[in-house]
Amino acid sequence: MKNTVVLLGLFFCISAIFATQTIVTSASQITNGSWKAGDTIVMKNGTWTNQTITLKAVGTASQPVVLQAETAGSVILSGTSKIGFSGKYLIISGLFFKNGTLSGSEVISFRSSSSEFAENCRLTNTTIVDYNPSDNTVDSKWVSLYGKNNTVDHCSFENKTNSGTLMVVWLQSGVIPAHIIDQNYFGYRNSNLDANGAELNGQEIIRVGDSSTSMQIANVTVTNNFFEHCNGEIEVISNKSCGNYYSNNLFFECKGMLTLRHGNGCTVDGNYFFGNGISSTGGVRIIGENHKVYNNYFDNLRGTDYRAALCIVRGKENSAPSEYFQVKNALVAFNTFVNCSQAFKINYNSSSLLTMPPIGTTIAHNHVYNSSSSNSNVNIDLTSAETMDVTWKNIIMNQGKYTNFSYTSAQVITGKDAKMGEIQTTTPMMEPGSNSQLANYTTPEFSEIITDVRGRSRGSVAKIPGASQLSGTVSRIMPLKTLVGAGYFNNPLTTINIQSQTNKINTYASNQQLTVDVDCSGELFVFDFMGRTVNHRNIESGVSIFPFEHKGVYLLSFRQNGGCYFNKKIVIK
Repeated sequence: MKNTVVLLGLFFCISAIFATQTIVTSASQITNGSWKAGDTIVMKNGTWTNQTITLKAVGTASQPVVLQAETAGSVILSGTSKIGFSGKYLIISGLFFKNGTLSGSEVISFRSSSSEFAENCRLTNTTIVDYNPSDNTVDSKWVSLYGKNNTVDHCSFENKTNSGTLMVVWLQSGVIPAHIIDQNYFGYRNSNLDANGAELNGQEIIRVGDSSTSMQIANVTVTNNFFEHCNGEIEVISNKSCGNYYSNNLFFECKGMLTLRHGNGCTVDGNYFFGNGISSTGGVRIIGENHKVYNNYFDNLRGTDYRAALCIVRGKENSAPSEYFQVKNALVAFNTFVNCSQAFKINYNSSSLLTMPPIGTTIAHNHVYNSSSSNSNVNIDLTSAETMDVTWKNIIMNQGKYTNFSYTSAQVITGKDAKMGEIQTTTPMMEPGSNSQLANYTTPEFSEIITDVRGRSRGSVAKIPGASQLSGTVSRIMPLKTLVGAGYFNNPLTTINIQSQTNKINTYASNQQLTVDVDCSGELFVFDFMGRTVNHRNIESGVSIFPFEHKGVYLLSFRQNGGCYFNKKIVIK
C-alpha cells in the first residue's frame, strides 16, 4: 500500500512538472496544439479578428486544461471570431467578444463537432457584447451548451439584436446535462418585430431544451443571475425540459416572463421581479405538470394576461409537443405580490379552442399587497372552467379587484395590516414589519419549503404568508448587478463604492492575510481573476482577519442588506 501511495504521488509530481504554459497569438496554434492535463494556454493581449478557435483536450478535476486571456478583458475577439471546445475539465476564461459580425453560427459552443461534446467544462469571466450580423433576421445563438456537467458563471452578455435565443441548453438522448448557469449578467435586448408589429418568436435570453426534447430530464440550475431590460419577447427564460431549478435570479424591468413552457417537475424558488411600473413587465407563467413556484417576490409589474405576475395557462387536449399541455398538480405558495397590475391570472389562453383547465393545483399562503384598490388580485378566465380544480387557502390580500372569483374567509384573508415597509436590500424591496398581523396566520404546511426568499429559516410551524419571514438570519443575498458577470465588464475593480457614507469599511492586505474592519455585518466575497470564489463568509461588525494560501491579485466584494456595499481590487503579498 505504501508503495502504491509513493507511485501515485510520483505520478502526480511528474504530471505537474510536464504541464506547460504556452503563449499563443493565433487560433491555429490553439486548434493544432496537443494539450494535456494541467496545461495553460495564454492568449496574447490584443484584437483577434476572424479567428475560429477549436479546443480539444482532456484535463482532470485537479489539473484542468485552461485557455485564458493574458489579461482578462484585453483579448478582444471581433469580426467572425468564435470558439468551440470539447473534452473534459476545460476552463475558458477572460475572453471579450466585442462588435462582431458573426452570422448564423454560435459564438461559443460547448462542442467541437456534431459528435464531440464538453463535459465538466467551465466558461467564466467572459463577455459577449454587440456581436451581431448586419441582418437582424438571421437566427444565431451566442452560447450553445452541449454535453453534461458544464458551468457558465461570472459572464456578461449585452445587446443581442438579431433573431435567435442568446443561450441554449441542447439535450441529447440519454444524457442528463445538469449544467449550472450562475452569477451572470444579461442585459439590453429589444424585440425584432414581424410585418404586423408583433414580437418574433425565438428571442429568449435562456432556453433549456426544446419542444422535441421537453419530456427529458435536464436538471439544469439557473441561479444568482441578473437580467436587465431583457425585452426580446414574452419568454425571458423558456423552460422546455424537466427537473430544472430556477433560484435567486433578479429580473429588472424585463418585458417578459420566466416561462415554464414545456416539460414537468421544475422549481422556481426565491426569484425577484422588479417592473418599476413599466408596461408589459411580467413574472412567472406555468404550463405542464408538477411545477413548484414559491418564495418569489413580484414588485410593480404592469403585465396582464399572459404577462401577469403569476399566470396559469389553459391547455389543449391531446396536445402536440409544441402546443400547451394541461397544468396539473402545480404548487404556488409563499410568494409576495406588491402593487402588481394583475397578481393572478388563472386558466388563461388567448385561444378558446384550448379546453383543459388547471387541475390538482394549490395556491396557498401567498401575500398580495396593494397601495391602490385599482389593481387586480385574481382574474379567472371562465372558458372551459367547469372542471377546473384549484385550491385556494390562507392568502392575505388587503385591497384590490377580483374577476370571476368569489372566496371564503379560509381562502382569502382581508382587512389585516401587514405593516409593509421598504427595506434597503441591494434593490429595495417591501417586507412586513416585525409587528405585522401576518404573524397570526402561520402554517406547518409544505415542510420542504424550509427558508424564505432571503434564506431565513421558516421553521416547522411558523411559516407566514408571503415570501418573507418576519425575522431570522439572512443567508441568501439578492443578486447585485456589479457583482455578477465578468469582473472587468461590470465590476468597478479599482474603486470603492460605498452606498451609505455612515458606514466604516476599511481593508488592509499584507503578509498573505486580509484584515477587514466594518461597523455593519454582511457578506464577504473574494474572487480571483478567473472568477472563482476563493473566500466567502458572513462577517459581523468589527475586525476580521483571513489568511490567504496564495499571493496575487483578487477582487473583494462586501455587501450588506442594510445598505452599504463596495468592491475593491486587493493585492496579497
